[in-house]
Amino acid sequence: MARMQNLFYKILIPTGLVCMAFPILGQAGDPNSSLELADSLFAQEKYTESLELYESILKEEQLFSSGMLLKMAFIKEGLGDYSEALYLLSIFYSKTSDKRALRKMEELAGKHHLNGYQYTDMEFFRTVYKRYRFHIITSLVAFALFVFTYILYQKRRQQHRPLAAGIFFVFILAALFGLINFGQGRDRAIVLSDQAYLRVGPSSGANVAEIIGKGHKVEVVGKKDVWVKIYWNDRPVYIRESHLGIIES
Repeated sequence: MARMQNLFYKILIPTGLVCMAFPILGQAGDPNSSLELADSLFAQEKYTESLELYESILKEEQLFSSGMLLKMAFIKEGLGDYSEALYLLSIFYSKTSDKRALRKMEELAGKHHLNGYQYTDMEFFRTVYKRYRFHIITSLVAFALFVFTYILYQKRRQQHRPLAAGIFFVFILAALFGLINFGQGRDRAIVLSDQAYLRVGPSSGANVAEIIGKGHKVEVVGKKDVWVKIYWNDRPVYIRESHLGIIES
């Protein structure tokens, strides 16, 4: 526990302290708020008590900050609940793109022999794009309008369409189409159950393809009622949604 605590303070807490000034979702500034009480309990190393408050805030009020997620992950790992710790760290990463959280997740995944934690540059791009999606698309639209206006101006002035500008305009439109339709990618999920049954069809009567433990990260490719379609070992299977912690893309 002491080694883990040292790692937490050296790697993740500095990021959390900075991010706490910028809540991911709005939260009250009342000094008597539940969040401040939970933070106070955490500072006093009353981890289980602070965790109860954090979970209540997250579940009932739907409010959280980056610092709160890190503290919850730290407590969960200390309690041996590595799947919940990975779930919280995954949410933290999706909101901040902090690669130090990736390293922590990879460490936990390696320790427990878990699948789904091999990150690529494309995954990093999607995470960053998700955070700044509105700004990126707005900038590209404005740039496209500027180029289009330039093309019209040059055509009227020179009686011909500037070829280079036209190609560039088409390229911008293609980029916008790709980002809007495919940029965010699919949702991810963490398996939170000790024994999760993977079935060949979306039914409790379907054959069991495999039984897996908690902590694995999977890609969500579809959903039917309470069943989520995922790929496991390159094979489409179905798992109950209650066994998963969904991380929105």
